[in-house]
Amino acid sequence: MVPTVRVGTELPRLRRPQIPTASWPDELDERTVTPAPITPVVAVAPGDVVHLREQDYQHGSDPLRLRIVCVRLDLSLWYDGQWVWLEGIEMPSPGRTERFRHVLACVAALPQPQE
Repeated sequence: MVPTVRVGTELPRLRRPQIPTASWPDELDERTVTPAPITPVVAVAPGDVVHLREQDYQHGSDPLRLRIVCVRLDLSLWYDGQWVWLEGIEMPSPGRTERFRHVLACVAALPQPQE
């Protein structure tokens, strides 16, 4: 059975969510403000070799030695300063070949800048 639609029948309208207007910045709540991205702070530069344990990077299955080619701070803004994207060459154990890797590493596991 196919339902019939009468000509001239008005469909129900969807209501837009009402966000309260605020006259001062301190009246805004967390629903109306997008948090600012946080840039991670690490002391890693191209050419450095970092040693990461299995739990220090995402999707790891073994410890990793990585010679850094690039630190992608532009991609790392959305991890609350806790994780950073690294690009580099995996320094494998003898008998294995090097390969290029993209790694999401824990900031706490990397060298920190000296103050």
